[in-house]
Amino acid sequence: MAQTTPASAVARLADRLTPVGSETVAWSAAVGRVLAEPLIADRDSPPIDVSAMDGYAVRLADLAAGGASTLPVAGEARIGCAPPDMPSGCAFLIVTGAPVPAGADAVIRREDVDEQRDRVTIPAGMTPSAGQYIRRGGENLRRHKVVLPAGVIVTPSVAGAMAAFGLREPRVRRRVCVSVIVTGDELLAPDADKDPEPWQLRDGNGPALLAMMSGVPWLEPRLALRVPDHPDRIVTALGEQLHDCDAVLLTGGVSMGDCDYVPAAVTRVGAEILFHRLPMRPGRPMLGAVGPNGQAILGLPGNPVSVLVTARRLGSVVLRRLAGLALADSPPSVVLVRNPDLLPAAEWRFRLARLCGPGAAELVPTMGSGDFVSAARSDGFVEVPPGATGPGPWPFFAWSLQA
Repeated sequence: MAQTTPASAVARLADRLTPVGSETVAWSAAVGRVLAEPLIADRDSPPIDVSAMDGYAVRLADLAAGGASTLPVAGEARIGCAPPDMPSGCAFLIVTGAPVPAGADAVIRREDVDEQRDRVTIPAGMTPSAGQYIRRGGENLRRHKVVLPAGVIVTPSVAGAMAAFGLREPRVRRRVCVSVIVTGDELLAPDADKDPEPWQLRDGNGPALLAMMSGVPWLEPRLALRVPDHPDRIVTALGEQLHDCDAVLLTGGVSMGDCDYVPAAVTRVGAEILFHRLPMRPGRPMLGAVGPNGQAILGLPGNPVSVLVTARRLGSVVLRRLAGLALADSPPSVVLVRNPDLLPAAEWRFRLARLCGPGAAELVPTMGSGDFVSAARSDGFVEVPPGATGPGPWPFFAWSLQA
């Protein structure tokens, strides 16, 4: 049997999930959302033969073979106007994008001719070919053909295509509702009035996860809940969030300590655990499960670097699948590392890194998965497979889910 890898484990979970439902929105509100149905061309593109240059539309039969040809200019073909009929023995002034006059079979650029007030001379030796500088109707795409499949994010270029093809109210996936539950007796709210005692910690995991998801148009993150290390309290909080959320991310309580109650809580709410503990560092204790109604449950470790890495590398795959994106595991960029590790490791390593040039990064010194200072100084991390060393190139994952 093939060895479980972080990517294969989360792919197995993603395969068990169904994308969220859809809704119709105005095209102006669709930017950043995920298309729930294909974009279909309602007309040919271009819808008619148009000029690819500023110049003169001509009939090839009216040009002298090998010699100069002087033709009267009978009119102008304008953008947004019906194509005029062109009498034989003349030329029409035409601008880029204007419909080609009926009967013309080539366009000659203005810079290639000698223009007079009411006539134009095509110099000797110029032999334009049929269709020269003419964009044929439908050469981009024919009517009723698929412009874009479902599962595509509406970018500015997609919005432009929707407008051009008359899609005023696209159907998009609704936003994926994500809840964050932070477990731990030692945690205080980051905005708590009192300063923490030395044995207490301000919650940085909740804000980190919400920051990672904020600004992503296809996500709807909830405020983080802080729950103490108590089995019944965790079960109650998880059950409540599963009631109306598509995904729940928990931090802490997933390892093998006496107070690690999350795995048992996941089972108690009726979820099925698909993986628990993966060959990676940091983040080995991570858990993935499917809720009783098809929700995604991810139990992330409690250390801040582990939370960031597992949410970005594995959690993003789950969220993209729920959002209906065509590519759940989006291909990352690759970088060469200037100060690589010299010794190989037996597991997958996610090494904090800072970008230092195009396609280049350097590893950020760190004291381990609890070192949130090193995480704050990084731009993301590189993924290094077991047994590998050297500068790469290695996949680089920026902290942003939109990267």
